[in-house]
Amino acid sequence: MLILVVEDEPICALSTVAELEQAGHETLGPAATLEEGLELARNGHPTLALIDIDLMHAGDGVELAKRLRELHIAAVFVSAQHPAAFQNQDLALGFIGKPYNPSDLPPSIEVISAILEGKTPPEASLPGALHLFH
Repeated sequence: MLILVVEDEPICALSTVAELEQAGHETLGPAATLEEGLELARNGHPTLALIDIDLMHAGDGVELAKRLRELHIAAVFVSAQHPAAFQNQDLALGFIGKPYNPSDLPPSIEVISAILEGKTPPEASLPGALHLFH
């Protein structure tokens, strides 16, 4: 799966990209701003975007999720901003709360991938860091 990573913390962004690529996914980014995320999405056409809500401490991740939805790109919030994620759950498939164990990322993507394919993942298989919004 081609996954856009939008994260403004460099170490977290590189760790996310490394985990995803090690699990066999292709990545776009990381992008650190709303504008960079939109440009990568428009040019790269990812299947999924992992979005930090509080980009550059401006909360632009919510706006990015809105714009990506218009481009038919699914989003998952990856953020420590738990209240903002739940208040905007209509914009994303789910939420991975920071801090999370990096090893939870690949199984979380497997669950999201199943949802995008129209399958229902068994509740028992949900990684602890992943909260679905449906």
